[in-house]
This record gives sequence, C-alpha cells and structure tokens, in this order.
Amino acid sequence: MAEDTPSRATTGRPRSQVRRLAVLGATLDELADNGIRSMTIESIADRAGVSKVTVYRWWTDKIALTLDALNQLPELTVPDTGALESDLRSLRVALIKLIDTTRLGDVLPALIAERRRSEHHDAISNYIEQRSTPFRIIVQRAIGRGELPEHLGVDLVAHLFSSPLSGSILLRDAPLDDQQWVAIIRVLVAGLHASPDHITEEHRHDYPRR
Repeated sequence: MAEDTPSRATTGRPRSQVRRLAVLGATLDELADNGIRSMTIESIADRAGVSKVTVYRWWTDKIALTLDALNQLPELTVPDTGALESDLRSLRVALIKLIDTTRLGDVLPALIAERRRSEHHDAISNYIEQRSTPFRIIVQRAIGRGELPEHLGVDLVAHLFSSPLSGSILLRDAPLDDQQWVAIIRVLVAGLHASPDHITEEHRHDYPRR
C-alpha cells in the first residue's frame, strides 16, 4: 500500500493522527480475534488500511504496539464511598459498564489466554496487574479505616476480591448480580478477619496470579 502524503482529514485532525488511531483500533480488533501470537504487523496494517512502513514508524514491534493500544482503553474510576462494601459494589457497576462499552471485555480474555504461553508473559502480566489497581486502592483504604486487619497483604486481599468479580464478568455469560457480589464480599471479609496473623504481604506470591 502506498504511503499517504501528509495532509489533514476533513474534520481538521491531522491524517497522521487519524492513521495512528486506526492502527491502535485495528490492534485491539486483531488481539480480540486472533491473540498476540497469531496477529502480525501486516495483519494490523491491512485492517487499519495503512502500510507496514506507517506502523513501524511509530512502533518497533507488535508487543509495543499492543501495549500502546491497551493503554488507550479507559481506566476505572475508583469509588470512594467511605466503606469497603459500598466501594466494591460501586466498582462492580463501573467494571460492568466499562466491559460493555469498550473493547476491554474482548481483549482481556485473549490476554489471559496468551499470558502463560507467550514470550511476552511479563508485559502482559504487568498490564493485567495494572488493571487490578482499583481493587488495591479500595483494600488499602479499608485497612486504613480498620475494616480489614492490618496484617493482611494488600495485593493478596485485592486478588481475593478481584478474582470472583472479574472472572464472572469476563468468563461467564452473566456476571455476578449485586446480591451475589455482596454475599461474596461478606464471606471474604468474615474470613479475612478470622485469618491468622502470618498471612502477610510476603506470602502473596504463594498464590497464583490471575
């Protein structure tokens, strides 16, 4: 495909920016449809309607391009209601909305499937961990308010809360409803208060990552 000459789109946005956004969108489509290992710079360029030269002008390889595309997806706004249970209930609503209105719900299952098999394991894992940040913030606040025991590791507890919710949204046809989610929250909180003092941050690596 011939390289486009620099000019402006009819909307006034530079064509280079239009092409760049097209490539990022095509990358998310390819990731959702084919996974990281199967997609290529050529397939992304073809879907975006640009040349490979255009793609390589901005990104050195497909993992750099993939991470850039993923980082264009919106972040969750962290609720701050002043209570653990209501924070987590609000987060459930926000997460479902984000999954339903963006490509996040399409690409995360593909990333999870690729993570253990891919040479890009670390980069994918870091991105998935980044997406868990709202849970960690909520847990940290709850510990500060005394709603959760101080000896518990933030990452471990965040994992306990995020796994059933994220799993139900991404891997099931119907996500947890509010009543089911509240029941899980209360069971987990009761169990965490009964947990032994030796379950601390240093033990979080004993638990498998999502």
